[in-house]
Amino acid sequence: MSLLNSRGRGDLMARILVETPTKLTKEQRAILEQYRETETGDECPASKGFFARARKIFEG
Repeated sequence: MSLLNSRGRGDLMARILVETPTKLTKEQRAILEQYRETETGDECPASKGFFARARKIFEG
């Protein structure tokens, strides 16, 4: 990001908040399961195992 009144560049800092639902209805859970069945793992290689962790949370 450009510095004010300068030719130099500075750092851009961003804060990202991700809210994870804790209570799902049966319909919401079914939709999430349908999505999981279509996922191959190649979509987001850095987040492999996401649904394994999510499943553990919702089953526990």
